[in-house]
Amino acid sequence: MALNFTEDLDAFFDTPGFTVPVVQGSTTSVGYFESPNEIIADGVVLTTDYAVVVKTSDFSTVSRGDAMTVEGVAYTVREQMLLDDGKIMRVMLMKD
Repeated sequence: MALNFTEDLDAFFDTPGFTVPVVQGSTTSVGYFESPNEIIADGVVLTTDYAVVVKTSDFSTVSRGDAMTVEGVAYTVREQMLLDDGKIMRVMLMKD
């Protein structure tokens, strides 16, 4: 017996207060912004890895070097990684 399940990604990304506006080229949508700090080099350097989790269908053409604006701040795409079944992805960013 097959179990059919249709996920509604719009419900996942429709969470005001948690999602932020994301713009890349002519595409405007929302995503979950991440900016964790990490101490590296034996505790000498504090670094921040910027990323945004978005629907792959909204940003399927994003690639390394593209400009992306997250919550009004300009970033450059470092890398994109599909998550789980590939319907969402994490876009790794560097601050301009």
